[in-house]
Amino acid sequence: MYGAIPEELKELKQWCCFKLQPREDKMTKIPVSAYDGSLAKSNDENTWSDFETALEAIEKFNLDGLGFFFKTPYFGIDIDSVKEEIERFHNDDHDNNIVSEFIDMMCSYSEISVSGNGIHIIAKGELPEGARRRGNIEMYDSGRFFVMTGNQIGIYTRVEEDEFNKINYLHNKYLHKPKVPESRNETNASYGTKFTEDELINIATKSKIGGRFQVFMNGGWEQFYNSQSEADMSFCNDLAFWTNCDYNMMDSIFRRSSLMRDKWDREQNSSTYGDETLRKAIADCTNTFDPEPRKDGDLDVFSLEGNTKKVERKYYSFDDTGNAQRLRDAYGDYIRYSYIRKNWYYYDGKIWQIDQEGMIKMLVDKTVEKMKNEVLFIPEGADEEEVRKNFIKHIKATRSSKGKTNMLKETEHLTSVKPSQFDSDIDLFNVQNGYLDLKTSTLMEHDKSKYFTKISNVEFTDKIGCSLWLEFLDQIFDGDKALIDYMQRAVGYSLSGSTQEQMMFILYGNGRNGKSVFLDIITEMFGSYATNIQPQTIMVKQQSSGANSDIARLAGARLVTTTEPNEGVRLDEGLVKQLTGGDKVTARFLYENEFDFEPQFKLWMATNHKPIIRGTDDGIWRRLAIIPFTVQIPENKIDYNLTNKLKREITAILNWAVEGYLKWQKDGLKEPEIIKQQRQEYRVEMDSIECFIEECCIKAPQFRVPAKTLFNEYKNWASDNGQYMMSSTKFGREMGKKFNKIKTNGTMHYAGVRLLEKYDTGFFKTGD
Repeated sequence: MYGAIPEELKELKQWCCFKLQPREDKMTKIPVSAYDGSLAKSNDENTWSDFETALEAIEKFNLDGLGFFFKTPYFGIDIDSVKEEIERFHNDDHDNNIVSEFIDMMCSYSEISVSGNGIHIIAKGELPEGARRRGNIEMYDSGRFFVMTGNQIGIYTRVEEDEFNKINYLHNKYLHKPKVPESRNETNASYGTKFTEDELINIATKSKIGGRFQVFMNGGWEQFYNSQSEADMSFCNDLAFWTNCDYNMMDSIFRRSSLMRDKWDREQNSSTYGDETLRKAIADCTNTFDPEPRKDGDLDVFSLEGNTKKVERKYYSFDDTGNAQRLRDAYGDYIRYSYIRKNWYYYDGKIWQIDQEGMIKMLVDKTVEKMKNEVLFIPEGADEEEVRKNFIKHIKATRSSKGKTNMLKETEHLTSVKPSQFDSDIDLFNVQNGYLDLKTSTLMEHDKSKYFTKISNVEFTDKIGCSLWLEFLDQIFDGDKALIDYMQRAVGYSLSGSTQEQMMFILYGNGRNGKSVFLDIITEMFGSYATNIQPQTIMVKQQSSGANSDIARLAGARLVTTTEPNEGVRLDEGLVKQLTGGDKVTARFLYENEFDFEPQFKLWMATNHKPIIRGTDDGIWRRLAIIPFTVQIPENKIDYNLTNKLKREITAILNWAVEGYLKWQKDGLKEPEIIKQQRQEYRVEMDSIECFIEECCIKAPQFRVPAKTLFNEYKNWASDNGQYMMSSTKFGREMGKKFNKIKTNGTMHYAGVRLLEKYDTGFFKTGD
């Protein structure tokens, strides 16, 4: 069935399965992970698999077929409702045939869709900016998957590179909409913006109304609007402001948002709903985004005019030192340099960001531009004309690449910062509309002096409830109120930078039990405070891997998640103790200097397989909270859109977490009995000596057994059962913790235990 699919695609790890699910009046294709039958995600490559695994999973999980996720350099074209054109194509009727046009233009692998009414084309290259969908045509290079059929159409059997950007022609012809200046207010006659879509979305997200913009993009508008049409209009009004009434960009961004639905392209009044909404927003727009510097001190990187405090007029020397002082005096409040990280940082109005886009160099350019307006200091007796000539010469030298580089170099020590200064207040939590003092639940205005580098994805509003989230928790924890209360406290505790509980939370249970959805929502709420690590990071490794960048990037994090370790792998107990213990950790990024940081994060692992633990001391076991997910949701009751629904309550879920923090502050985590029971069962399960004694021995005060005999039988048992085999020294040390050792006739015995008769008929009793 899938033989025609190109081998190049089969070799990629971008596959999933799909399941048809009825929704309203049509069947929806839901992506499913081939690993465990759970929901696959276009933005989580851990849920993607290789081709063979996906193929096997179709039968294993009773699924409906294969799917292929897109990422660079692959893109897909989806043309729907062209059944007649497909038939004409098969009959060599290519005149005015959109199927023929696209296949012959792209010259790449094409197949008929699962409905039989459309085609899919997969090629390599780069899609142009702009709309991704119009009418029955869609183009995607990420965030989507194709249901694959292997039902090839056309002669092209390979995935070809679009070397001549032919996709640009097709995109312009079919997805591009003409601008509509005639509907634009005269105030905005000069419409358009110099920014790309992604740049503008980034700017809008980090603005004062960034929280609202994120709600429109990601979902959750139901909390604030009575209808979606009302939310549509509000978002379009915002888009008119940000894009300077650029119709095409407004339409394209809207199509990328959570508000996009079929109604947008529904015809009405000789137009479409979307077109009329955009035109109204443009007509009503009287003010647009001005990227030029503002004067109110509310600065982002594109409006960074300079320090907010008044700087007394200075006279600077005509050299690199003077240039560094110019830059420091103009922008020193908003830039920092780390000698340890070897990075520049800038303050964007909410957080300190590592400069990965050349923003600091932009400020250097601004500083050089301002130099020509300086008031020259003419020393007594000096020739004014000569001083002016030297100054002009100095400006020219500074404008060179070497001059700008030297200015930056000499500014480093004037604006230096240590990594330990960032995110150092463990009781503050940065959110989109300010920062929270967790101890008082007070929302404060953003403050660069707090040195936040992390920020939640959520605004804080304390007047909203989260009924669906509470219903979800009640379902997955089977109504266990004590366990639900514990989870609220644990999440609230995780908001803080405190590690006083010294805990690692392990969400344990088989599939379809909600643990992945739970972690996804919490991770979304934490924003950049959350970091994911590969499970191998905290497992025992064969050898050191050099620079521990995986540990270094945990600095400042509050929530560290990891998922399914391979069955049978062993937890690095020493590392877990260190990371949960509150002691300083030494780490470094690749090619950077070492630095120390105090962990603020809490480890959360979601797994079907408990990692192996060799330690028997309380030092490791008291740190582990095994949280049972025992309720398995029936397949016919799985809501594959549940994550998106819960994200709409994300603001309210933050309130729930803050309440959990206050509960934890008052009287701790309040560990329920089920957690204690799970820990004890896990501990017994991992105690191989206890398992050996349970299976092969009898305990009673009058028994004893030779130490050598017992160890030999232990080795046989460990070998037969595939268990980890201790050395004789460690075996003796662990047995000594459980039984007294006595010496009889020169032979060491363990008192209070003997082997079962089937293992040793020559056992001893005290007094024989």
